[in-house]
Amino acid sequence: MSVSLQDITIQYGQLKAVDALTAKFPAGSTGLLGPNGAGKSSLLKGLLGLVPIKSGHASLLGKDIHAERKAIRQLVGFMPEDDCLIPGLTGIGMVQYAGELCGMGRSDAMQRGHEVLFLVGLGEARYRKVETYSAGMKQRIKLAQALVHDPKLLFLDEPTSGLDPKGRMEMLELIEMISSQGKMSIILASHILIDIEQTCNRVVIMNKGKVLKEGLVEDICGQYAGTYTIRVEGDRSAFEAKLKKEGCKIQHDGKHLLEVTFPPKKKTDMILKIAESTHVQLRKMVPSVQTLEDVFVKLIGTDDHAHL
Repeated sequence: MSVSLQDITIQYGQLKAVDALTAKFPAGSTGLLGPNGAGKSSLLKGLLGLVPIKSGHASLLGKDIHAERKAIRQLVGFMPEDDCLIPGLTGIGMVQYAGELCGMGRSDAMQRGHEVLFLVGLGEARYRKVETYSAGMKQRIKLAQALVHDPKLLFLDEPTSGLDPKGRMEMLELIEMISSQGKMSIILASHILIDIEQTCNRVVIMNKGKVLKEGLVEDICGQYAGTYTIRVEGDRSAFEAKLKKEGCKIQHDGKHLLEVTFPPKKKTDMILKIAESTHVQLRKMVPSVQTLEDVFVKLIGTDDHAHL
């Protein structure tokens, strides 16, 4: 496991930003998905020792977060959501300084700084002062300073924040390229579902400081296979009774909608036959879950989803 968490709690006053959270992040790319305020940033900062952890245990790359913080910081790259740039430094100066903070020698940090700045597309701007950079360039240099010491594990906190569509696409392509090389594991925290779907094959879904679901994206979506959202007009009670007789599980999704889960080997034409036999009109029948976003909405509720 790249990261293993057991009952981690992070608290600010009376507010529990992370509430007895237990999760595992294996090697590879994992999305940490949740709405704003879910506790994603607090969790990443807590694991790096930037905010205090009230209780719980965790290990990063086999190292205890309480006893081996210095070693962890040398092995982990962190791209924060907020700007972390020092006015007056050039791009290369900023990245070199970040490398030295992680334990690199000055000349090694300088050489590697040039390499990663070209990697993220800032080779031509590396001698400019960082305060003159655009929003997209600032995101790129934050990625560069996280990569300079060749970490084994990369924390990315809202890496596409503030970017225009072209900048988002380029940043996600960069992350995909880094992930595909297989040299480092990535944990990408975001509230943007498409970013997670494009860059990660595994996801941990958080809300209000707790884990709601974790696993491979395809497996999580597959758990809802055979579940349909249905709306009928007519004698709904008779319709439901026949569905239950056939072994279907039914949940009421709002005032007029039914969420129907078929038993194994049953096909959708069963719905049409039951609708015909009970003289109801079938007005809607769609798969309940088709994407990660559908899963997300079901888990956190439409009210929280509206605040994304």
